[in-house]
Amino acid sequence: MPTGNFKSLTLLCGVLALAVLCLCISLAQAVVPSFLDLVWFGGLLILTLAAGRFTVSLVNADGAGQSHKTLAEAFILLAALMYGAPAAMLLAAADSACASRHERNRRVRLFSISAAVVSIYLAVAVARLWMEFLTGQPAVSREQATHLGLLLIPLLALGIVQYALNTLASTVYIAFETGKARFVLSQGSLVWSAMAQLTSAVSAALFYSALHSGQFSYLLVGVFINILVYLLYRFNEQRLEEIKRNQREKLRHVEEIAELHMNTIESLAIAIDAKDQTTHGHVRRTQIYALELGRLLGIGKGELMALRAGALLHDVGKLAVPEYILNKPGKLTAAEFEKMKIHTIVGGDIIKRVSFPYPVEDIVRFHHEKWDGSGYPKGLKAEQIPLVARIISVVDFYDATRCDRPYRVGMKREESLALLQKMAGSSFDPRVVEVFIKHIDFFDQLIAEQDIQEQVASEDNPGLASARPDAGLASDILGSLDGDAGFRSILEAQREVYALHEIAQTIGSSLNLQDTVTLVASKLRAIVPFETCAIYLVDDLSGKARAIHVAGEHAGAFMNRRITIGEGITGWVIANARSMCNTPPELDLVGIPEEIAGQIKGVLVAPLIRENGAFGAITLYASTRASYTTEQVRLLESVSHHASTALNNALTFEKTKERALIDPLTELPNSRSFHHTLEQRIAECQRLRDEPLTVLCIDLDEFKRVNDTHGHGVGDRILHEVAAVIKKQLRQMDLLARYAGDEFVAIMPMASEEVSVMIAERVRAAVESYRFPARTGTTIKIGLSIGLATFPINGETAEQLLNAAVHAMQQDKHNRRLQPAPTTSVVASIEAYR
Repeated sequence: MPTGNFKSLTLLCGVLALAVLCLCISLAQAVVPSFLDLVWFGGLLILTLAAGRFTVSLVNADGAGQSHKTLAEAFILLAALMYGAPAAMLLAAADSACASRHERNRRVRLFSISAAVVSIYLAVAVARLWMEFLTGQPAVSREQATHLGLLLIPLLALGIVQYALNTLASTVYIAFETGKARFVLSQGSLVWSAMAQLTSAVSAALFYSALHSGQFSYLLVGVFINILVYLLYRFNEQRLEEIKRNQREKLRHVEEIAELHMNTIESLAIAIDAKDQTTHGHVRRTQIYALELGRLLGIGKGELMALRAGALLHDVGKLAVPEYILNKPGKLTAAEFEKMKIHTIVGGDIIKRVSFPYPVEDIVRFHHEKWDGSGYPKGLKAEQIPLVARIISVVDFYDATRCDRPYRVGMKREESLALLQKMAGSSFDPRVVEVFIKHIDFFDQLIAEQDIQEQVASEDNPGLASARPDAGLASDILGSLDGDAGFRSILEAQREVYALHEIAQTIGSSLNLQDTVTLVASKLRAIVPFETCAIYLVDDLSGKARAIHVAGEHAGAFMNRRITIGEGITGWVIANARSMCNTPPELDLVGIPEEIAGQIKGVLVAPLIRENGAFGAITLYASTRASYTTEQVRLLESVSHHASTALNNALTFEKTKERALIDPLTELPNSRSFHHTLEQRIAECQRLRDEPLTVLCIDLDEFKRVNDTHGHGVGDRILHEVAAVIKKQLRQMDLLARYAGDEFVAIMPMASEEVSVMIAERVRAAVESYRFPARTGTTIKIGLSIGLATFPINGETAEQLLNAAVHAMQQDKHNRRLQPAPTTSVVASIEAYR
């Protein structure tokens, strides 16, 4: 007999003992049967055993079979009517033995039989009490045998009680035996069970009435009902089987789609790595490292799935990083590194939209966080960093340092492991690093089996010891190419052709001015040597050329430097729209610190030209050469030609975008900018659980009279001055905009109604006390009508708040006309603004 736990064994013994006790009590109270009764009982036993062969399954909510039911219920109930509890218990035991014949666990079968005996005994007792309540006697008389309504209710109660007790006992036992409740019926199964019990009760009543009344039709109807229910059960089983088959097919389809998605993800990862000039082998090796390291660390299945996808997609955000930064052959500047850091945020946002059911987003967003909290984007520390992100961080760093990249050469295994161990506790999780290093031989064996070895071999390789890469940030010391000067010349020529082609193809891909100038400087380095590159653009307001981007050495000394047009080499080039080189650099270094100016030996300048002349220049400063060749001048002019169009487009876009959002007269945000900002502020207030926000609507009283009397020129000037006065009275966080004509609107975040009223009164007092000059010796006094609306009291949308503020302003204007001297009391003004 199979072993089981103590609870199930105790329950089995208890129910078995109770079954024996019930059987003994029933036999002791039973009347000695006649020969005819034994014959009838034998017939019922044969029918029960025969009907017990026809079983149907009861299923749980997910369609899995959990128990079996037979057609013998009607005969058990009939035996209870005819001979009482002893006969019913024997038949119930026989039926239970038939129903559980497929159960391999003999203890479960024994418990089922014992539970059936106990439950039928108690059910018969309940039915006797019910019958006694209905008729005044515990058994059915011969005269009452044909009364189906009288028989049906006690039989139905008997069947329900027996079924409920038996089911409950089986559930508890199976829960003890397996440690979890297996028998959980769905609603559909409960309906089928109820129908089966009702059918058994009706059939037993019909059979009993047929025996005592001789109505053969009752017998046929009872048999027909049982057969019909059995067939319905079978049809239901077939339907459920079809459902399960469809579910298996759907599951197979889902698995195929999941595999297809993973292949798509891998293809996308290869494309991303190609942009970063890495190989397919990198993502495959990273995936192998991450999965095996995750298993060694004992993470769950969902996290393993996250590692599988995250290893491929952890750098998806690099799609938003310009290639000149990804493949820059040198250390990134602070600005470039800030641009590089956005790939974690962009990648996390991309993956967030995919809604992976496992934490892939955590990997993509946080794999550059560091153990000591100095990483990005959130500055998470130690255990705050998700474990899957810590795993990817280690394996990605290791494989990146082992492979050659455009900006440095790879390391030997021993050097990479030493660097990894050195950074444990500062950049990486010490436990993850320890496990990785401990099993590195196992990992390398897996890599060898996959035939994706692209890492630097673990042998002497000069130049590696000094290389100290940092996972995506180029090192200070780069590996050098071996070979003679001819090979280097060929390489440089190829780089020049590639750089010019790439500039022509990509330099105008962005309308962002800063991205464009950064791209120009980055690509220019590959074809024209320089130590410092400064890109100057003419400022329309000041008329001077300002350095908007500086790359290379001494960037801080040249950044935002201003040069007067016509002065110095750069100023002369812009004024004359012609290139200049090999001129004493001192002419262009006025204002530059002497220690920096003394290092510069050569200068080359090319103009940025558009239809109406030069609007800027590209200036190269050299510390290692005193002159540039004609070929280098030609290359710079070629780059300048392509850059001129891209930079002019970027400048036009910047100005157009600014004009689209700024009112040219008052230099305040216009109505379009106001609506956009208001929508954002309302969304922030909703996220912060209805934090207050006030919209202020301000209208100048009788301003048309100013234009009619003094002219529109004076009116425009006064509007500009009124805007300046109002803005001074608002808080620094408030936004003032010109809405239309002589109407202004303001957004006041975190301003309650009382605070807003005080600010409104302050604005009114400041404007009405100010005397605006119109002409010599003539000043104008301006009156204001003000209305306000507070979120969420007066509205929850931008339109509702603005309409409420306008309505309050119009009401204030009407009140001021009726009463020209408005009160300045804050308390008295609250009602006027509502």
